[in-house]
Amino acid sequence: MCRFPLFETIAIIDGEPQNLAYHQQRFESAMKQYFNAQPKWQLAEVICVPDEFQQGSVRCRIDYNASEFQQQFFFYSQRKINVFQCVYTENLDYRFKYSDRKRLDSLKTLQADEVIIINNGKVSDCTIGNLLFLKQGLWFSSQDYLLKGTQLTKLVETGVVDLVQITAQDLLQYEQIMMVNALNPFDLQRALPISAINFAG
Repeated sequence: MCRFPLFETIAIIDGEPQNLAYHQQRFESAMKQYFNAQPKWQLAEVICVPDEFQQGSVRCRIDYNASEFQQQFFFYSQRKINVFQCVYTENLDYRFKYSDRKRLDSLKTLQADEVIIINNGKVSDCTIGNLLFLKQGLWFSSQDYLLKGTQLTKLVETGVVDLVQITAQDLLQYEQIMMVNALNPFDLQRALPISAINFAG
């Protein structure tokens, strides 16, 4: 079994961890539900950004189990996504942020920069984050997400995004698509027209 079955990815901007309250919330929930254990740490207290990562955009990865953790830091540049491909699967479970991403990675395709995972007939996520869809000036995301990311949680709590059921057939009703994750917050400049989706799958 993997020593650290779960992990968190946290954005560090100029030495400052972002959205820590949301990461702490998810970490505590995972400790209780996955490990049946009480959280032992506050992320704000254990994250120690090395001097060489005090400037710019940095990805902090914290791998953990019920009793120990390790942290790593990497400089980060946003990945450019121009084309999405719908892929279809059944009974995909990613309710926790698992270190083992083999099944997710197996869904990737050379025909697109990123995939839209249609799980049990419903739009869920892509392999690296949650998906937002624009319709008539309002942003929506799927209530059938695989993993509720920290950015999505924040956007729903602040009223920017509503959760609804979305099928593959519903996608053409929307005007734009945007991927969000811890390192890619809500940004209208990253939104793509719905024509960026290849529906063949």
